[in-house]
Amino acid sequence: MINLKKNNSLVRKIGFLFVLAILLQIPIFFIHTIVDDRGYSYNNMVEEIGNEWGRKQTIAGVFLTIPFDDSEIYYDNSGKEAKRKITKNLVILPDDLKVKVYLKDEVRERGIYKTTVYNGDIILEGSFPSIRKVVPANIFPYNIGVGLGITDTKSIMKVEEFIVEGENIELESGTGVTQQGINTGISGTIRQNLNQKEKINFSVKLSLRGNEGINILPFGKNNHFEVSSSWKAPKFYGILPSAKVIDENGFKAEWEVSSFVRNYKQSFVDGFYDITEGKIGVDLYEGVTHYRQVMRAVKYSMLFILLSLFVVYIFEVTSKRFTHYVQYGVVGFSLTMFYLVLLSMSEYFSFGLAYIIATLMVVIPNSLYIKAVTKNSRYGVGMLVFLSGIYAVLYSILKMEQYALITGTLLLMLVLYVMMYITRNIEVLKED
Repeated sequence: MINLKKNNSLVRKIGFLFVLAILLQIPIFFIHTIVDDRGYSYNNMVEEIGNEWGRKQTIAGVFLTIPFDDSEIYYDNSGKEAKRKITKNLVILPDDLKVKVYLKDEVRERGIYKTTVYNGDIILEGSFPSIRKVVPANIFPYNIGVGLGITDTKSIMKVEEFIVEGENIELESGTGVTQQGINTGISGTIRQNLNQKEKINFSVKLSLRGNEGINILPFGKNNHFEVSSSWKAPKFYGILPSAKVIDENGFKAEWEVSSFVRNYKQSFVDGFYDITEGKIGVDLYEGVTHYRQVMRAVKYSMLFILLSLFVVYIFEVTSKRFTHYVQYGVVGFSLTMFYLVLLSMSEYFSFGLAYIIATLMVVIPNSLYIKAVTKNSRYGVGMLVFLSGIYAVLYSILKMEQYALITGTLLLMLVLYVMMYITRNIEVLKED
């Protein structure tokens, strides 16, 4: 015969566990807010260091500029249509462009925050076609300029050489054009007469600083790009590399790109095209930050707290020792503190070490507490094994970025099957 009093007690206790797990989401919500706030502060710090050290760089060039006179229609003060003389720039892009980039990464610290920046050594080589072949007959090629578009010119450390047909160009800041993408950078005027040249060779060597990554625009008819670094986790975007090697020494990637990847010609009038399309990009990818990992861990809090409280209830039933509602609350609240400890420790230690510390600070006290409540060391050991197991499962989920969902699902199903086995006689336990 079923004891209705015990049966009602079972229903009441199980209902309490669900309500308690829901109520414990209140402190979890505040922890979630703290993680958001700390992550926001970290992003602000990264942006601040980027503004001071050097922003994400885009290399656009080398290119020639030829000024020419033109006219435009405007309306004078009386509203009448009139013409005025203006100066425009014809921008000429190279036939062949080779760019080699080496990024030396380093860590910059500000307070408790760290971010990765780089020093970049860049070599550009290539050639332009004959001026006579690309310049329209109505434009007289005089005062030819040469430029290199760079996003953040204040981070240029040194220009070792900027040579066009053997002439070392005297450079100044700015490109003198308004075209988005090449409106910031460095430029100079070519002194020699290039009108009779069939091919105009150039070579540029410079060093600059930046953070996050680097972009290169495919200005050549034929482009060959090489980017290498000691960084072991690059992220490629835009046009993906045709060949790459990533190992314990870093990475090296190569691109063979034609001019067909973009929608503008080899020569154009300044200001008429979007020249940022077709770029290749490499980020020094830092993977999942510890703030994001903590945030992902918090998302599993409801499930893990409920499982843990249910295990405590199983220990109560099997040990035949009454566990007070307050004691359930103490265990539940201590489980929420895991995420706050993890966040705090991860700001000072590696995420792996922070996770171990947070786990020990929750697992050991709870195991000793359950031992004291049940008056049996076997249940304390059981709690130790269970909590260690589920936190090991959670760590596996957090570390597997691409396979986190399927791995987490399978491991949690395994935990569920184990609990089903343990509770297979629960019906017997609530009967006389």
